[in-house]
Amino acid sequence: MSSNRVVTYIDFGLNSVNEYWAKLVVPSIEAFRKAPSAPTVFQASQTVWHLHDWVWHDRNRGQDSHGSAFTTYRNALITACPELGWLRDIADAGKHRGLGRLPEVKGAEPHMVGGGTFLLLGVGNGGVLRFFLVLNDNSKQEVEAVLRAATEFWCTELKANSLPSPFT
Repeated sequence: MSSNRVVTYIDFGLNSVNEYWAKLVVPSIEAFRKAPSAPTVFQASQTVWHLHDWVWHDRNRGQDSHGSAFTTYRNALITACPELGWLRDIADAGKHRGLGRLPEVKGAEPHMVGGGTFLLLGVGNGGVLRFFLVLNDNSKQEVEAVLRAATEFWCTELKANSLPSPFT
């Protein structure tokens, strides 16, 4: 079913997928890697997840993103790259706090990682601060690995754009 909504593009200096990538995705991931924290987890998750909107509008200029075609597109992305679904949960929780759907991510945990052991934040000396997503099955996924998988997916999906990896 087609929507009668008019799609308006606002020019604020980011007018392409490549510009969004270079000016939002890469800096947000770099900020997270440099200083992992709840704010940098939220920001990186939001920019990587919302890239799908930019790609949609790049490929479907002027089409509304509130119809069945967009939903099918978004669901196909999450099937192809489950990490995008996890980032969606973090992005939506960062924006709305409460979600009206069952998310796959039920929380995030910061841990100091060092010497081959996990130490709860605030316990022990040394190590590196890492954030882990806690999924509904209680498995833990390191946020940096999730961001890496999602950005590698986008680099492959958009290979014609020659997007540089923020992990090099």
